[in-house]
Amino acid sequence: MKIYVILLVFALTAFAAASGRGRSHSITWGARTYRDMHLHREIITEKSKFLRVVTREFVFDQKKLARTITQIVITDQIRDGNGGYAYLTAGGPQTTYAKIHLKSQRNQGFSFIIDIYGV
Repeated sequence: MKIYVILLVFALTAFAAASGRGRSHSITWGARTYRDMHLHREIITEKSKFLRVVTREFVFDQKKLARTITQIVITDQIRDGNGGYAYLTAGGPQTTYAKIHLKSQRNQGFSFIIDIYGV
């Protein structure tokens, strides 16, 4: 009986340690409804620089037909935990524009897919 308890504790410890690895930094702001349409898709990739943090600004500003943004989906393509981070700095859901700051980890690059949906 003791051996089963020890094996169970060992298995749970290994599972808890493995679940913390491989985290993606994908993020979603807002919510989509059935009548929303895809407004824009952008794939942004930056290569790593030795001992530096790479940053980039993405601005979505509609010129002609200003539609209201309902959801922004940012998918991190580097899913091993070494990808970058995305921050919404201005606008976003319930506005007509969005400004997103993309930032890598030190000595790493990033690759994001940005999807914007609206009405």
